Amino acid sequence: MSSNTSIVADNANYGSSLRPMIGDDTEIKSAAIIDPQILEQEEEEEEPMGRGDKEAAVPLISDSSDAQVWDAYDAVLSKAGISFKLFLVVLCSGIGLLSDTLEIMSISFAKNDISKHLGLSRQEESTLAGVLFAGMLVGGLFWGRAADIYGRRRVLLISLSLNGTCAAASAITDTFWAFLLARFFSGIGVGGSLPIIFSYVSEWVPRRLKGGAISVVATCWVVGSILAAGLAWAILPYNIGANGFWAAWRIYLLVCSLPSFIAVFLYGFLAESPAFLIQKGRHLAAISALRSLSSNSNNLDQELGHLKRLLEDKIQPTSSQTFTCWSIVKEFVWGVVELFSPELWLTTVILICVILPVHFGYYGFMLWFPEYIRNTAHSGTVVPPDEVYKDSLYVSLASLPGNIISVFLTDVVGPKPILCVSQILSAGSVFLLWQFNSPEQTIILTCVFNAVTAPIFNMVDFLIPALYPASSRGTAFGFHCSLIRVIMIAATWMFSLFIDSSPTFPVLCVDTTAFLMLS
Repeated sequence: MSSNTSIVADNANYGSSLRPMIGDDTEIKSAAIIDPQILEQEEEEEEPMGRGDKEAAVPLISDSSDAQVWDAYDAVLSKAGISFKLFLVVLCSGIGLLSDTLEIMSISFAKNDISKHLGLSRQEESTLAGVLFAGMLVGGLFWGRAADIYGRRRVLLISLSLNGTCAAASAITDTFWAFLLARFFSGIGVGGSLPIIFSYVSEWVPRRLKGGAISVVATCWVVGSILAAGLAWAILPYNIGANGFWAAWRIYLLVCSLPSFIAVFLYGFLAESPAFLIQKGRHLAAISALRSLSSNSNNLDQELGHLKRLLEDKIQPTSSQTFTCWSIVKEFVWGVVELFSPELWLTTVILICVILPVHFGYYGFMLWFPEYIRNTAHSGTVVPPDEVYKDSLYVSLASLPGNIISVFLTDVVGPKPILCVSQILSAGSVFLLWQFNSPEQTIILTCVFNAVTAPIFNMVDFLIPALYPASSRGTAFGFHCSLIRVIMIAATWMFSLFIDSSPTFPVLCVDTTAFLMLS
C-alpha cells in the first residue's frame, strides 16, 4: 500500500538510504583550516551568541563521503553502547520534558484557585492556559531555529532557565497582568525546550537504540502528567495559607517549577551535540565530546581515529561574519523557508499530513468527551476537586503501557506498524461512546483512548528528528510543534460547539482524521 504514513515510516527504517538516525546532513559545514598548534584550543571553543560561521564557497560533500562520515559517527556511538554518559543524556532530557509537562498541566489544575485568589472574571480565567500556548507557539519557532544556529545544549539551558524562572515568578505575582506576562514567557521557554530535547537525544544515540531511547524520554511526558495530578491532589485541596499570601496554588506552582532548574543543573555536565558540532565544522570539539562516551572497559580510540581522519579531509576555509539584527531575522525566516526546499518539502508536507490530523482528533476529543458526559448526566452537582485530580491520575497512568510498548518495539518492528495499529485502535475505541453514558464509564473510555493513542505521539517524536538533517532538525521540530499549537486551538474551539449536541460529529471527526493519516 502506498500512503503518507508508509512513506514517512519507510524512510525512518534503519536500512533506508536516507540514513536519518544520526543526522545525515546533506552537507557538513566547515569552520577553518586548523593549525596544529591550536588544536587543543579548538576543542574548548564555543561559538559566541550573536556570531556565526559563514561559509566561503565551501563545496557540498558528495553523498558517498557523507555516508562514510555518518557511518563512522554511528560506529563510535554503537561501540560506546549504553554508557553512563548516554544514561545522563537520557535522564537529563527526560527531566527537561517532565518539567515542560508540569508547566503545561499545572494551570489546568490550579486555575480555579488562582481565579478565586486574584478575583478573575470568567473571561480572564479562560486566558490563563491560552497565554501559555501562545508563548509555546512563538518559542517553538524561535528556539528551534536558534538551536540549529547556536547549538542544542546552549539553547536548552536558556529555554529551561526561562521556563523555570518565569514559572516561579508567576507563583509570587499578585496581579492578573503580571501573572499572564510570566506565564507567556514561561510558555516561550517550554516551546523551545520541547522540540530541542528530542533532537539532542537523537544525536547521542546509535541507530539500533534510537527508537527505544526517544520513547524512554517521551515516557517522561506521562510521568510529568502523573506527577502534576499527584502534586495537585496532595497540595491543592488543603487550605494552606488560604487567608494569606502563600496560598496552596502558589506552593503548587513553585514545586512544579523545580524540575526545570534540576534539568539546567544536569545539562551543565553534558557536552554539545557532536552531530551539531560536525555540521558546524567544529570537528575537534565533536571528537572531544564523543570521547567522553569512552570508559576503561570500552576504548573508542580506533573508531574515533577513523572518524577524525574522515573529518580532516572535509575541512575548508571559511569567513566569519558578525550577525546584525536584520541578518538574525533573515536566518530565522530562511530556516522555515528551507523546510520547503526541493530536498525537504515532501518530508515536511507528509509530516504535516500525519501530525495535524492526530492532534486535532486527540485534543478535540479529550476536551469534548468529559464535558459531554457531564452535560448529558444532568447531575447538577459539582465534582469535588480531589475527584478531578484522582481521575486525571488514572487517565495519565493509562498511557504507561503504550509508552512501554514503544520503548521495546520501536527498534524491533519500526515505527510504521506501531503507528498503524495504534491509529486503528484509537479510531475504533471512540465507537464505544454510544455504549457509555455515565461519568464512571467516561473515565474508562478516556483511559482506553489515552492508552492506545500514546504510541502515536512517541512515533511522531521519533520521526521528526529522524527525517531532517542536523542543520534543520531544531527548526523542523519547532515548526511542527508550533503548528500543533494552532491545531490544538482549532480543535478545542470546534469540538466545544458540539458539547450539548449529538456525539455523531465528534466521533466521525476523530475517525476521519485517523483514517486520513492511514491513507
